[in-house]
Amino acid sequence: MPMPDPTKPVELGRPLVPPCQLTRLRFRPDGRVLAAAGCDGKVRRWDTSADAPTELPALDGHNGWVSGLVFSTSALVTTDSWGRLTARDADGRQLWTVETAHAGWARAVAVTADGNLLATGGRDGFVRFWDARTGTKTGEANATADVLSVGFAPDGKAVLAGDLFGVVREFEAPGGRAGRTFEARELHRLDRVQDVGGVRCLLVTPDGRTLVVGGAEPKTGGFVECTPLMIAFDRPSGKRLWQWKGGAPAEGYVTDLAWHPGGYVVACTSGQPGQGKVFFLKPGDAQPFFQVPKPNVHSVAVTADGTKLAAALTNANSAGNGRVRGQGGDYPQNHSPVQLWRLPS
Repeated sequence: MPMPDPTKPVELGRPLVPPCQLTRLRFRPDGRVLAAAGCDGKVRRWDTSADAPTELPALDGHNGWVSGLVFSTSALVTTDSWGRLTARDADGRQLWTVETAHAGWARAVAVTADGNLLATGGRDGFVRFWDARTGTKTGEANATADVLSVGFAPDGKAVLAGDLFGVVREFEAPGGRAGRTFEARELHRLDRVQDVGGVRCLLVTPDGRTLVVGGAEPKTGGFVECTPLMIAFDRPSGKRLWQWKGGAPAEGYVTDLAWHPGGYVVACTSGQPGQGKVFFLKPGDAQPFFQVPKPNVHSVAVTADGTKLAAALTNANSAGNGRVRGQGGDYPQNHSPVQLWRLPS
């Protein structure tokens, strides 16, 4: 039996099989717990301290889809499609909740490196700031459009908010004073009456100098066809640095981004039908140096030390019309298998 290549990621057994679709995965800062935001209103968790994960009790308390998820230094913070913002301690006990953090869908949540300040973005077009210890609102900024993604600069003094129309706005945190704007308008298309695309995900590199945004260049609305696209900006000047683009409209969106301490981007895509991949890209390179095809990948997470990777996929036979029936003649709901990898040091 051949020995595994120590320079390549190694899959850690078969995927975990939660009973619902997942929107986001994130590791706790110590890498010992993986949490997943579910479309059934629950947060699922696994102890990942060993190669074989152990499932922990699921957490209730959300009204709709759990849309955003982040670990602070001492809490697990989540948002949902009804606008709720909630924080829980390490044992899953609720610390505080804000029922209407946004008027409608709270799309995303981010936390500063010191764990003291949260930022949320919502369909109502606002970015709001919260004291992570108490849930007290400390400020807000009007981003003028549906906010799909948020992320703090490493020093915690600014937040970046990506919207439906391919624009990223930088705001002072928590005061909300507007700063630089970064335009990636090819990530949006108006197709008849449908707005397609947007800045689906973003990250700021640890040195604070580079903003990376992910989404797609849409070709059509309706049954959306789009080519995945990632664009990097120099934060101080606002100039574009580099971009990566997929090969075909069927490849879909870049759905999530993570930064690996080895100095590269970990990304994933979800396309039509059942297309997707997880890939690693060094900034400025034309092609990934590692990629693996997986069906409709919606989220990736990397431990802080860079030794483990998790990805939320989509189950086989997950197409709509004509999909395979269950044994009882029904149509089983889709779910998100979670694959884990050990990464080379």
